[in-house]
Amino acid sequence: MSSIAQHLAEKKTVPIIYRLQRLFLSLCIILGPAFGIAAVVSGPGYASTKNGPVAALAAFAAASTMQLQINTLFSIIATYLFPVALLAMAWLAMRRAPWWASIAMLVVFIGIFPFPAFNAQNALTWDLARMGSNPVFNAIVQRFNGDGVMSFYNIAFLIGTVLGPVLIGIALWRARVVPIWAAVLIIISRLLVYSYPFVQGFVPAVYIQALSWLPLFIGSIPVALAMLKVTFRSEPE
Repeated sequence: MSSIAQHLAEKKTVPIIYRLQRLFLSLCIILGPAFGIAAVVSGPGYASTKNGPVAALAAFAAASTMQLQINTLFSIIATYLFPVALLAMAWLAMRRAPWWASIAMLVVFIGIFPFPAFNAQNALTWDLARMGSNPVFNAIVQRFNGDGVMSFYNIAFLIGTVLGPVLIGIALWRARVVPIWAAVLIIISRLLVYSYPFVQGFVPAVYIQALSWLPLFIGSIPVALAMLKVTFRSEPE
């Protein structure tokens, strides 16, 4: 191999750190929605047609310890992976759709980071459920879930997890970094939760939640594959 050919080969070699970054972000993009689905399906609070903190307390009291442990594990993992997944999706569209991607990132940043508070909410509900039946516990969960902080977190989380994917899907569509069908699935995915008020009397929330997470998971697969192929600005072209 001539010195020129060797130089060109070295220039085209992608540093290992970039490969690791791509792999990490790709895994987050796929596993974030996957663990979101797992947390919803395993959550005792979603298995009933009733909702609210008191209904959740009763559902946690009726659930097995193993189910609650599995749900807690899935929820904690999703707490770490899902925000990274959404931000990575938006970043992927940044070069060709900077405005849409930036707005999506802002919405996700504001809305998704209260996620850990809901794990604390579940932990409190679990602890109270294990302590037995007491009317005071109903008042505690209602007061905790209805105070100003948790009310703000609920609104912000709803915006971040519903409007965020919509904006991300639009950004990916305009950037043309994924197939159109994948962008459309991401756009419509979490919008399905708005159908729940119309069917909550006879359809358990788990079905609506699972149906809203599934398109997001399917649409995230081409995004993860695109992340593996992306060229960073500091890389040799």
